[in-house]
Parts: sequence; C-alpha cells; structure tokens
Amino acid sequence: MSQLRSTVAPEFADARWAFERYEAIRARLPTFGHPGRVQAIADLGEVADRFDAFVFDSFGVLNVGEVPIPGAAERIADLRRRGKKVLVLTNAATAPLGTLPQKYADLGFDFGAEEIISSRAILAAHLNQTVALQPWSVIAPEASNVAELGVPLTLIEGAAVPEARTGGVILLSSQTMDDTLYLALKASLASRPAPVLVGNPDLVAPRVDGYSLEPGTFAHQLADDLGLEPEFFGKPYDNAFNTVSALFGDTVQPHRIAMVGDTLHTDILGGSAAGFGTILVKDHGVLKSLDVPACIEQSGISPDYIVPQI
Repeated sequence: MSQLRSTVAPEFADARWAFERYEAIRARLPTFGHPGRVQAIADLGEVADRFDAFVFDSFGVLNVGEVPIPGAAERIADLRRRGKKVLVLTNAATAPLGTLPQKYADLGFDFGAEEIISSRAILAAHLNQTVALQPWSVIAPEASNVAELGVPLTLIEGAAVPEARTGGVILLSSQTMDDTLYLALKASLASRPAPVLVGNPDLVAPRVDGYSLEPGTFAHQLADDLGLEPEFFGKPYDNAFNTVSALFGDTVQPHRIAMVGDTLHTDILGGSAAGFGTILVKDHGVLKSLDVPACIEQSGISPDYIVPQI
C-alpha cells in the first residue's frame, strides 16, 4: 500500500474521500452517457439474456486484493455455459503482462491471455505506435519489468528524479511512491515541464485492510499543483473501451456488452460513455461503506443495474 498520505490524501484515505475526490476531478473525466435504469437485481443470472458479452473489472468485482470474492469464479463459469463472451478490463499496470493469466488462475479463474485487457497493455500499444523514440522516465518497482513496454525507459526510485529524468514521465505504479518521491517529481516537472502518461487512472483500489492509493491520485494532484494535463490509459477513458469494442468487432453490438464494475466514476462512467450496458457491484468495492443511492444522485452517474456481487 502506498505510503504517501500527507501530500495528496488524508492520513486514512477511505471510500468517502475517494468518492469526493472523483467528484472534484470530474472535468478531467469523460462525459457521462445515457442515464441507467438503476434496477436492483440479485445476481448477473437475472440479466444474462440481455447481454452477449460481460466485461469485468477486477478489484471489488472478482477479487479484493489477493483474495477472490466467493462465487465469482462460479459466475464466470455459468456465463460461459450460457454462451456469453467474458473479458477482464483492469486498470492494473504494475504486473508484467505475461503474469496476468497465472494471477487470475491463482485466484480460481480460467481467463486466457486474450480475455484480459489491462491498462498497461493499452499504454504499451500507445507507446509503440506513437512515441517510440521519446525517452521516458517511469515510476514503478523493479519487478514490474518495464523493459517489456518496448521503448527506451529509465526507472526512477527514491528522490533521484531530477538526475534520473530523461524526458516525459510514465506513472505506471504507485508501489514505490512516497512523499519524498512525489515532491521530487513535482519539483522536476515544475522546472522542466514534460508529458505525463498514466498507466492506471484509478484513485484507489480496495484491499483486505483498506485502500491503496493508485497512480491516478498522484497524476491528478500533479495536474492540480502544476496545471499540467496528464494523459490517462485505462478506465474510464475511451482508449480502454475502444480496445474492448475492437476486440469484439462486429460480433457484439455495444448495447449488448455489459460493463461490470464497483466504481461509478471509472467502470460505470466509462462503460456508459462507450454505449455499453452497466452493472454496479456494491458489496465488495469502493462503495461498500457508502450510501449507494446517495452517491448516484450526487454524481449523476447511474448504472443500468445494481447487484450485491456477481
């Protein structure tokens, strides 16, 4: 769990803080699409016939941290038996791409590599298509194997940002972020402005023992502090949902795709903007301790369905 609290978050960042912070940065998020019907259902079996494909967020939907949510693997298997296409669309960017199928297998799921779309992969595709010659500095742990992104990169750790920075900055992971590193990064970008790419737009992620601060938290704080405009890869941005649509091609129409997630401002907002159906999971993610109807009313982001768990 990230140790940075005093600069960008309160001592104990919680679900309420995350919700209010998402509301504060709405200008940087996509525009909400169609209002949902906000119908409560018991589980996904009730609406399986309404959709041909189900796209799942991971944290808060399939697992909490490294612990699978009971019944989730069985629901995926049930949807497969019904002939439904299933995908994972995750903002996880720290883990090397090749490790993701085994990660889900260890949690009891049987997703193939072609059924997992990560924000890391979306970022990597962007880097290789558009900025291959740009030197980049990346914030991530050494185990993240940033070499697989396929472009020249310098790994930044500690407070060595001014000396180590080679050009633009990639916020791939928050595992190594602390107060010292954030302040050094902020000072470096203030003196030498450069593009900032963000491999995980989430503000927080639910863990067994609370919430971790994710790269999106730090990117939005940099935007507030310096007036820069980070470029985000992953939900709720269209690069994530365009990747899903491209994978399905003409075989599944957008309104027959269900985005299943635990967060109004990422999963539901982004899915709605893409024209997908939306299903909010409320019992295990970032809204579990909040008044969900009140959050929907305050944000104006309404899912089609609300389910305790999948």
